[in-house]
Amino acid sequence: MTATSNQFVTQFGQLLHQIDDAVVKFEIDDGEPIVVDANHAFRDLFSPDMKRVIGLPLNDLIVPAGREAEAKQFDERTADGKSNVAFVSRAAVDGEKTFLYRGIPYGDQQGIAIYTDVTEKIDDHEELLDLL
Repeated sequence: MTATSNQFVTQFGQLLHQIDDAVVKFEIDDGEPIVVDANHAFRDLFSPDMKRVIGLPLNDLIVPAGREAEAKQFDERTADGKSNVAFVSRAAVDGEKTFLYRGIPYGDQQGIAIYTDVTEKIDDHEELLDLL
């Protein structure tokens, strides 16, 4: 690895752990995303014990029942080198929430997923619509 590559890895690690959104790095293994690393925001939202998260299938941790097919489509796109952007429901520690999901493939069969919790914004929007 060159000095520039090492510098990028260091900078990327800093970004991963300083961003407020939940971020997880994963590898696609036999079609399934496996957690490689995750920031504190991800841990706080999805699993209070990070030691139990690393090496586990991402979808088993966060995809609610009935959403497996949707998650599989995202996994297939990532494996094909395509990005994903969608509003998704995911199982958080304190219940199912709505997230803006961005999935970015990188390297060979690897990806990064960023989850921004938009549950309150959507709830507020629905309340406003109910008033009309």
